[in-house]
Amino acid sequence: MIPRIFRKLFDHYGPQHWWPAATPFEVAVGAILTQSVSWANVEKAIANLRREGLLEPQTIHAFADSSRGEERLGELIRPSGYFRVKARKLLSFSGHLQARHGGSLDRLFAAPTGALRAEILGIW
Repeated sequence: MIPRIFRKLFDHYGPQHWWPAATPFEVAVGAILTQSVSWANVEKAIANLRREGLLEPQTIHAFADSSRGEERLGELIRPSGYFRVKARKLLSFSGHLQARHGGSLDRLFAAPTGALRAEILGIW
């Protein structure tokens, strides 16, 4: 029932652009970073990632292999709070996306909703 209501509202009002992100991966990054922090601080962290060219799953994944990668990623997302844990979460998500779906969110999202939910919740 809720999906039907959502579809009617969407068909009538169209996209609302409620999540200020340039790409689907940026939405995923924002969802990870926004846990337990205000959006204003997430925007600062995302701006840092954008400045460093780290808003693609492949670049974050490759960054993890660099010297001090996780530590440096944590420094970039420090405004989002819990930056060490969130850096590990970003690296886990991007690593999973690379390993299981070739870095493609489209491939990830092609899974049935129940399986997709279980898969995403299974990522540390």
